[in-house]
Amino acid sequence: MEIEIEPAGDAIQVTARGSRGERPKPWSLGASVTPERLATFTRNVGRAVRAGKPLAPETLGEAQALHAAVFQAPLLELAAQLREASRNAPLLQRLFVHDPALQAVPWEALCEPESSVGFWGSSEKVLLARGVASSSPWEPREVRGAVRLLVVAPSSDESALRSVKAALETSIEAGEIEWLDPIAGLKAGKRHFFDELRRGKTPHVIHFLGHGGVEEKHPVLRLADDEDGEPVWIKAEALAQELSASFRGDLRLIVLEACEGAKPGAFGSAAELLSRAGADAVVAHLWPVKADVARACSRDFYRTLTGAKRDLGDGVASLGAARRTLLLESAAGFSPVVYLRGAGSAIFRFEDRRVSPPKAKSAAPSARSKPLAPALQSLLARPFCMVLGDRGEDTSTLRAELEAFLAENGDTGCAGLSLFSLTQRCALRFGQEMLQSLFQQALVGALQRATPASLLVDALAKRLRPGVHVTLLWLPSLESAIARHHPDRTLYVLQPSSSGPSALPRIVKRAAGASAWRVSPSLPQRFDLSAEIVVLRIYGGYSPEPMPILTSPLLTEDDHIRGLVSVEPSRTPEWANKLVGELRMRPGLFLDLSVLEWRHRMLLRWLYGNAPAPTDSLALLDPQADPIEQEIWTSGGGLPGTGRIAALREERGDLAAQIEALSSEEAAS
Repeated sequence: MEIEIEPAGDAIQVTARGSRGERPKPWSLGASVTPERLATFTRNVGRAVRAGKPLAPETLGEAQALHAAVFQAPLLELAAQLREASRNAPLLQRLFVHDPALQAVPWEALCEPESSVGFWGSSEKVLLARGVASSSPWEPREVRGAVRLLVVAPSSDESALRSVKAALETSIEAGEIEWLDPIAGLKAGKRHFFDELRRGKTPHVIHFLGHGGVEEKHPVLRLADDEDGEPVWIKAEALAQELSASFRGDLRLIVLEACEGAKPGAFGSAAELLSRAGADAVVAHLWPVKADVARACSRDFYRTLTGAKRDLGDGVASLGAARRTLLLESAAGFSPVVYLRGAGSAIFRFEDRRVSPPKAKSAAPSARSKPLAPALQSLLARPFCMVLGDRGEDTSTLRAELEAFLAENGDTGCAGLSLFSLTQRCALRFGQEMLQSLFQQALVGALQRATPASLLVDALAKRLRPGVHVTLLWLPSLESAIARHHPDRTLYVLQPSSSGPSALPRIVKRAAGASAWRVSPSLPQRFDLSAEIVVLRIYGGYSPEPMPILTSPLLTEDDHIRGLVSVEPSRTPEWANKLVGELRMRPGLFLDLSVLEWRHRMLLRWLYGNAPAPTDSLALLDPQADPIEQEIWTSGGGLPGTGRIAALREERGDLAAQIEALSSEEAAS
């Protein structure tokens, strides 16, 4: 059955068509159902989704009233006839809505009168999908083995990818899903993205993990940031064209785990455009959802879709099952919607399928057999100071929260802004307290997941020696990794005070052999840097205690200008003199820093003053980084004291495996 909802003069009209050619007379939703009323309903549902709460009683009442307005006698009679003809099998209803304002309405949240759980999008009697007009042919794809899944993660580090893979681990181990090598980080940048798509194994499913939005009325998706750290966006239409050309005949499903991937523009939503030209079905979100909610949705969705005992992989039924699970906890189940190009909801055929667990692969043989670069191996064999930048931190949830909050409050000029421009805009308009609130709301999920370090950071943390190390991350990933790998070392974590750079920092200590973190009211008379580890949290953020404390995070451009790194080297705070002096005596290992990023250049000047970094310092760069980046590090242009710093270009995963292999060899010897 096809249902169309469109404006008709001052009214909103519904028309329906059955699969056997039935066409009941169109009907109006009534004079009381105005665009303003639907917009209010949409805002209220979105508020519940973002807050992770059930629908408020008044919103549920409105969902029931709107359901009654849509399901009038003509539609009820047609649905009953078709259900009888199908012997009470679930009835596919494709909803066609072309008006952008009406596309934004969560029609899936309409609820049967006198029911608190009879939502249109979670009904066991109905398979609800959003339809798209397309001239492309459609038929289910026959799959004889595992469903091949490709994750594209432009702005996520290894921890985000690991959480997605962990959610699908059961299906992967059963051989129902084949996990292809992800396209992540700089590989998903504008320069390399299409080439990576064309070179890899052809997927049946693409799972996009990132950001979506609307820019100049065009739906867009965000790729990896450019060399200056500025956001890069691609039109959904351009991506759909490339996917159609590269994967014609194989690609059947796209999952946009991107905030507002279903948000409509003048030319349709990203999901609609991709399903029209790129895939048979697209699952996308109307609003941002927390990462743990998105993982739970993916887990239930893929298990239902790819289960080995199924003859068909039904994309609409699978999303309905995932939605029912989410709705047990909150209204977050109304965020994901499915766009369907064909006249059937099955996108895979599994009749002749044979699945088996994947063969065990040797652990990164190419990486383990390849020795570490001599410069890095030499550095790891001696005391060094690690300086961990923030380019690997996953800030996608914070960006989504900021963009949603600003849009809700009438600020529609945020497309294409960098994260720190967004935070600055929010602080200028609504104040620092509101920005802090949004920041805490966005990062609480990551804190609850124990802020895992990336594979490379974890491997390096294991190799750290006593001394001073620096992190720019807002989350205590580095400190947690150090504490885990060095239980016999006393560990201090110092965060700058909100009173200013010269005030004493907040001091947290984990004593050697202890598991508890303790707040210290004062600095020790002296640090024993031959036996103790000190971590400077230059950008502030959350402390590593079980109940983390938030201290003066640098969130805006102004924060960075006024913050600790803006203090002249000659005026280093007294509490930091000895620590910075120690740091300047040991070679530095720089990770996730960019000399093309002004905040990072300010940091390097604060750390080293007018002197060059110590001899044998080394910067670790992604191989996809702009070659100019390596040139600047090695030539010294723009660096403190014009000192030259060697730069190593290597895949992060390979480096992590090589360092782990080096540790194992040393342990064995």
